Amino acid sequence: MKYEFSENIQRGILYLLKSDDNFYVELVNLIKPDYFEFPSHAKLFEIINGHRDKYLTLPNDEIILEEARQSLSPREDLSDYEDELTYINSLDTSCVENPSYLIDLVEDFAKKSAMKEAIKASMLLLKDDKIGDIEPLVRKALTVSRNIDVGQSYFPSIKERWLRILSEDFSDRFGTILPSLNRCLDGGLSLGELGMVVAPPGVGKSMFLVNQAVQSLSEGRKVLYISLEMSEDKIAQRFDSVLTKIPQSRLKTNQSALSQRLEKVREAIPNSDLVIKQFPTGLATVNTVRSLLVQLKNYDDFVPDLLIVDYLELMRPTNEGMHEYQAQQRISEELRGLAVENKCLLWTATQTNRQGRAVKVITDSELADAYGKIRTCDFAVSLNQTEEEFDSGRMRCYVMKSRNSNQRFIIPMTVDYSILHMSENTDEDYEDDE
Repeated sequence: MKYEFSENIQRGILYLLKSDDNFYVELVNLIKPDYFEFPSHAKLFEIINGHRDKYLTLPNDEIILEEARQSLSPREDLSDYEDELTYINSLDTSCVENPSYLIDLVEDFAKKSAMKEAIKASMLLLKDDKIGDIEPLVRKALTVSRNIDVGQSYFPSIKERWLRILSEDFSDRFGTILPSLNRCLDGGLSLGELGMVVAPPGVGKSMFLVNQAVQSLSEGRKVLYISLEMSEDKIAQRFDSVLTKIPQSRLKTNQSALSQRLEKVREAIPNSDLVIKQFPTGLATVNTVRSLLVQLKNYDDFVPDLLIVDYLELMRPTNEGMHEYQAQQRISEELRGLAVENKCLLWTATQTNRQGRAVKVITDSELADAYGKIRTCDFAVSLNQTEEEFDSGRMRCYVMKSRNSNQRFIIPMTVDYSILHMSENTDEDYEDDE
């Protein structure tokens, strides 16, 4: 794709590239040699760019001509470059007196060009049935732009920074089911973050996620619960017990009480909403979830505040052919990206390895297949339980990772398995034992 600008505009860009370092730095990443209409212009850009990269200074005309001489092809003549430099240096000043205009012109062209190239490449990928490779390609094209956010100036911004921090609205935080965690987290987790619960099979990962969803519902949030293992009805049945306190074993025989209690729950949290969606195990990718979010927004006007994915190992990476540890890390990265993209909190669960059942406290050493999957998350806890604790309805929550608060401490928990309810244990004797 070639520049649609006039010859003199292209010469003006080259003039500023070789003479104005600020202009060069701002635009160099948005320019490709094949954008220029004439081969000599492309060659001049390559020389300027190569010299600046190597020596950290812009080349003068003599250096440009010398480097052009050293790389001449049999069909080229140095006089072509000498004449072109003469044209560039004798430009009408109106072509270069407004660098900001040229910057905007080049940036707009670079964005359009990147998207056109991504669309062309996507068509080929679609023919080869490599759908998973299309999304990152298009997302990369959308990021093409000059970066005008230069960051925060530390010393001048002290007052404004602390005013912003101290006036932060903690009511936007998503509380967890454990008060001790909420105190450490200044109220809970935030939009755009990824929380992770770790446990061996059968210890209570899904139960924890359901309780976490109920906590957010009680705060007036909208929740999307994605199950990759259990059916929608089975997950809904868990919510029935946690919300109404009716034991799982009595739900079928207490339909009237269930309806009445759920009506009261609905009255108490009128702004909350819950959608439960099941995808086949091992078939759903992050793109599958992304498509569901678009459909819910367009057809049901439903935009979740909390997204729960139950659970990580049952997802499929968008890029096939990875080792298991690479795939799990990639999925974790994609889930956090999804949370940022959709401005929601995302909770997921992950398995431990076999050693997870043998240790008293599960740490990151017991993560199944991929240590890297915890790197991306903002907050991670493990659920720990001995046989004796299971029999007495107790459990220990260990804070494995927390970006912005204390970590590596244990919170005793109580589990009522009849209604699938989890809560923090305030029994001092139990805490002393631990």
